[in-house]
Amino acid sequence: MERVLENIRVLDFGRFIACPYCGMILADMGAEVIRVERTGGEEDRTIGLLGPNGQNMSYPNYARNKKGITLNIMKSERAREVLADLIKRSDVIIQNFSPGARKIMGLTYEDVKAIKPDIIYTAISCYGSEGPYAKRTGFDFIAQTMSGSMGIGGYPDKPPLRAMMSWADYGTALNATVGTLLALRHRDQTGEGQMVDLALLRTAVSFMGPYIAEAEVLGQLRPNVGNRAAYVGPSDLFHCKDGYVFIVTIMDSLWKRLAKAIGHEELLDDPDLHNDFARFEHRDRIDPFIAEWAAERTVDEVLGIMEEARIPCGRYLGPDEVSEDPHIKETRMIEYTDLEEPGLEHVPVCGIPINLSKTPGKIVTRAPRIGEHNDEIYGGLLGYSEEKIAELRAEGAI
Repeated sequence: MERVLENIRVLDFGRFIACPYCGMILADMGAEVIRVERTGGEEDRTIGLLGPNGQNMSYPNYARNKKGITLNIMKSERAREVLADLIKRSDVIIQNFSPGARKIMGLTYEDVKAIKPDIIYTAISCYGSEGPYAKRTGFDFIAQTMSGSMGIGGYPDKPPLRAMMSWADYGTALNATVGTLLALRHRDQTGEGQMVDLALLRTAVSFMGPYIAEAEVLGQLRPNVGNRAAYVGPSDLFHCKDGYVFIVTIMDSLWKRLAKAIGHEELLDDPDLHNDFARFEHRDRIDPFIAEWAAERTVDEVLGIMEEARIPCGRYLGPDEVSEDPHIKETRMIEYTDLEEPGLEHVPVCGIPINLSKTPGKIVTRAPRIGEHNDEIYGGLLGYSEEKIAELRAEGAI
């Protein structure tokens, strides 16, 4: 076995981030992932900054290694029949429609398991399939807003600030991947399918557990301290002569090494700085020493001193610099794909996020064009004749 999921077929109805990223991981690991979209394509191809082909840079990342077909299940009864044939030949369905949209499309878990009882049905939505908000729609922004996470970021005396990177989406995608694999494991043991229900809000709240406990039990809200870490430290972003570095000190051992490295060992004798919390409380005294020390040195000089002192420290990299970092480059955290279109012969995509030593994932194919694999899937997998495929196209079913 070259890749561990080679015998698994997934129907991917995902849009935007959470569901497509889950499908991407499954495809990277060898599953045959078939992206299903309407004729003309879905909006997740064209939202945001567009490239020379009229599509964005997100789609090539999340759709690599997948096959692409078109199917208009919202507009065609014949398409519903085709969908049933696809379900019968699949192991997993992943989708991120709201519960209400699933019902309209005939794509609820009840609909699907009536066709194939042992199907693994992975559903992603903002609120989940149960509860008073289940019928509402939502995105990562809403999950961040309602989970309390916006309350722990930003700066004092400023409005709450969300994270610009959609961590609730990506976290839910990873939960969906794990849940799908757990359900497949259960099916292998029992022959039974099941529903895997994911909610962006559930993911966000699960990450916020310790902060919520502090608020409820201790009556203490995390302070808004910008890039600085709360209750530990000093840990912050510091300006150097030619850029920025993030220095992290947690625990007394790191603090002692940092004080020596910046030439302020006298701070170690100060009883007001005896632990992480105390140092946080007195951050206005400590942080200026580090800031002054860093400002007199280049990024490379600071990194060298911190590495020698065994203190975690990282260079700030802008999005235009990440792929040139030697560690990122050597470990292939960024890879490149050829979209086979003018101006898009060398497009960066995220590397394989999970590194397996015996059955590693692999980027084999670029993201599919709209309906690129219709003939292969409908003619090959489903065994439809050329005449039937032509009829379905003429009727607007595919």
